[in-house]
Amino acid sequence: MIRLACLLGLVAVVIVVIMALDPSGPTAILFSFVGMPALAAGVLLYGITRWRDGALSWHRQSDPKEAR
Repeated sequence: MIRLACLLGLVAVVIVVIMALDPSGPTAILFSFVGMPALAAGVLLYGITRWRDGALSWHRQSDPKEAR
């Protein structure tokens, strides 16, 4: 899932580079309807994956030796 989130982020970055090289209406529309949703989906997917892994929990153990 992390790889998919990174892929979506890279898609958004590529579209931003395309828009920076050719700042016109069609590239802005491409970013608005493809790039920004891809970036939002990537960040959301990454956050959900990290949350499910327990990285965002208040009750996680910082030292594995303390869990024993």
